[in-house]
Amino acid sequence: MKQIALLLHFYQPPTQDPHVIERIERECYAPVFALLRETGAKVTVNINYSLTEQLARAESPCLDDLAMAGGVEFTGSGAFHPIFPLIPAGEMERQIALNTEGNRRHLGERFSPSGVFPPEMAISPEVLGHLAGMGFDWTMGDDLPFLASGASAPADWVPECGGIAVFLRSNMWSNRIAFHDESGDTIAGELCAGMDAWLGRDGPGYLLIALDGETFGHHRPGAVEKTLAPLLSEIQVSEGFSLSTPGEVLGLYPARKAEIPSGSWSTTARDLAAGKPWPLWDDPAVPDHAALRRLSSEVLEWARSCDADEVAALADRMLYSCPFWWAAPGRRSAVQVRRGILSMIETALAALRFTGDRARMDDISTLAGRVPAQCEKDGD
Repeated sequence: MKQIALLLHFYQPPTQDPHVIERIERECYAPVFALLRETGAKVTVNINYSLTEQLARAESPCLDDLAMAGGVEFTGSGAFHPIFPLIPAGEMERQIALNTEGNRRHLGERFSPSGVFPPEMAISPEVLGHLAGMGFDWTMGDDLPFLASGASAPADWVPECGGIAVFLRSNMWSNRIAFHDESGDTIAGELCAGMDAWLGRDGPGYLLIALDGETFGHHRPGAVEKTLAPLLSEIQVSEGFSLSTPGEVLGLYPARKAEIPSGSWSTTARDLAAGKPWPLWDDPAVPDHAALRRLSSEVLEWARSCDADEVAALADRMLYSCPFWWAAPGRRSAVQVRRGILSMIETALAALRFTGDRARMDDISTLAGRVPAQCEKDGD
C-alpha cells in the first residue's frame, strides 16, 4: 500500500481587507471546508489563527464545517505567520502557543496538533531542535533543498533531524497541482502511475503534497469542483493507494537520522548556492529586508519590555511575513510593505502610551522612514 498525504495551507495576513476575506471565503473556504466535511477525506489542514480570527469575526459558518470534518488532521503553526528561522526562539514558541489556543477556541478540542507546519515551510536545524523540545512529533519542509544537498528523496523512511521527524514535501508534484489547470482525476492517475514507476507496483511508500488552500476556487476559479474533489475521490478508489495524514504515515515507516538543510518551499537551487535559504524574506541584496528587520527588532524589544497585554498583542501581529515577501524582487509592492511598517508603528505607539519614552519613539520613527528604500511604485 502506498500513502499520499495532502496538506492544504490556509492563511491571510492580519492586515487583510475584510471584503477580501469575504470574497475568498465565498470562492474557497466555504466550498473546500464543506467538501472536507461531506467526504470525510483524510487531509491535513494548516489554518493560521490570523485567518481563523478574521473568519470568526465575520461570523463565518465555514469554520463549523472545518471543525466537523472528521478526516482532517490539524497542524500547529505560527499564529500570525512569521518566518520561524528569522524570529527569536521564544517568539516562535509564543506564536505556536497562540495559534493552538486561538484555533482551539473556534475549532474545538479536535484541534490538538502533534505536528507543525512552519510558515512558508521555512526551516533550519535550530528551528527543528526547538520544535522537538516543544514536544511535537513531526514537522515538514520542502524536498528541493534536501535533493540539492545530494540526498535522495525518502519514500519508505522518515528523516529525523534535531529529535523530530521531518516530512519532505514533493516540490514537483505540489507545484504541478498548484500551477497547472488540470482535472483532478487526470492528476491522480498520473500521480499513482508515477509512484508505481518510482517504487514498484507492489512497493510501499508515501508522498507528501502541500500547497496553498486558496489555490482551489480563489487563485483558480472552479478548481474545487474540477481539481480538488475528483483528486481526493480518485486517490481513494485507486487500488494500492490511500489518502493518509503525516501522523498516520509516521507509524508506518522507520525514522532515520538525516541532515535537513535550511530552506523554504520557495527556495531554489540557485538561492541555496548563493547562501540564501530564505531569499523572499532575508536576502542581503534587498536593502528593505535589512531595514524592515531592524525596525521590527527594535519595536519588538520595546514591546516585550512593557507589561501590557495591548502592546503584546500588537507585537504578535506585526511579526507576519508578508511585508518582507512584498519587498522581494519581482513582487515589490510599496502598499503592502507600508502596511507592515504601519503595524510596527502602531505597536510602537502603544508602547509609547505605556512608557512615555518619546526619545525611543523618535528613534523608531527614523528607522521607519528608511523603509521602503527600494520598493517600486506599483500604482496600488
